Amino acid sequence: MYYSCSSSMKSILNNHLEFTEHAKTRFLERTSPLMLCHNINNYDRPLLNELNSDAYNDVKQLVKNTFSNCNISQIRLVCAPQMYGMYMLRKEEMNLDLGQRVQEKLLFHVTTESRAMESLDCGLDWRRTRRNKFGCGVSFSDDADYANYYANKSPSEGTRVIMICWVLVGETYVVSGQREYAGRSLVVPPGCADTTMSYNGRVYVKYNNNEFYPLYFVYYQRRPEDLTQSKYNRGPKLIDISDLDEDFFTMLSNLSSRSPTN
Repeated sequence: MYYSCSSSMKSILNNHLEFTEHAKTRFLERTSPLMLCHNINNYDRPLLNELNSDAYNDVKQLVKNTFSNCNISQIRLVCAPQMYGMYMLRKEEMNLDLGQRVQEKLLFHVTTESRAMESLDCGLDWRRTRRNKFGCGVSFSDDADYANYYANKSPSEGTRVIMICWVLVGETYVVSGQREYAGRSLVVPPGCADTTMSYNGRVYVKYNNNEFYPLYFVYYQRRPEDLTQSKYNRGPKLIDISDLDEDFFTMLSNLSSRSPTN
């Protein structure tokens, strides 16, 4: 019995390593021209690799095209073979389900540095999203300025990460602009849709972690002028409480609990 269990575990481990090795090979086929070096032999943790100068400038320009005053400090290529393998499996499943080739879009998602790193282990957690105007999933945009402007505005972390992701889009459901926050009741897309989309085509919301892969991490310092000078800024307005996260409320609670000194 002990031998059988040991053999079974060994078989699972071997299959896991074979899957990761195959995914690594496929990943290198797509990304090796971008890398400064090819050090992804460690399967234990996803790696953040440096880009060569041409690739770095291309990614920088991709961000600057829609977010011109972004204060970029560094850019890294995300090498996570197992995550990429799951992404490619899901892509093939969607192709079979739809009977056609699924679209693969390059889109932006902005988050804090700590949450970007967490996502390499457990994906992006839609439950942390307070703004769900177009659906209760993970939001992406084709505009880096939009992604930055509507990301969580809590001041708890100054360093932000623009995650530039490959995103699979098959069947879409467009959320009407007639009713504000019409998508808040959308826990999953209706019908056969895998993606909900804003009425202006600016936002895509995904509900399955395996339907996107974070290709690049673009690190930058979020400054007040990034918001005030954004093309999406419509002037002075009341703060939307949904923009604030639990760190803000904890800080507020700590301040209010302090007794004034006499």
